[in-house]
Amino acid sequence: MYIGEFCKLTQTTPKTIRYYESLGLLPAAERVGKYRNYDDTYVETVKQIKIAQQLGFRLKELQQWFSGADSRRGLPEAVIRAALQQKRADIAQQKQQLQEMEQLLDSIEGSLSC
Repeated sequence: MYIGEFCKLTQTTPKTIRYYESLGLLPAAERVGKYRNYDDTYVETVKQIKIAQQLGFRLKELQQWFSGADSRRGLPEAVIRAALQQKRADIAQQKQQLQEMEQLLDSIEGSLSC
């Protein structure tokens, strides 16, 4: 399928697909003349990218996970598990930092004389 149909299936734009390719998140599509030709195996990969973004992954992070992986049919399960574990660890650290900030705010507020 050409990029227009592919974009409809994945609810993206041609610009987005080209950008994913430039980052290495999608393997380069086969060419038919000057047109990119995608098969159904790429759809799962784009869906995974979009879900990952909803979960707070940045494209630069995804580049690390996709590096060296055959992502034509989506990322391998082991890669997904490792990424999820890392994201959970990052979230735990952010929660700790936010709790510390909240304690500091409470401390400052408590020391104010109104």
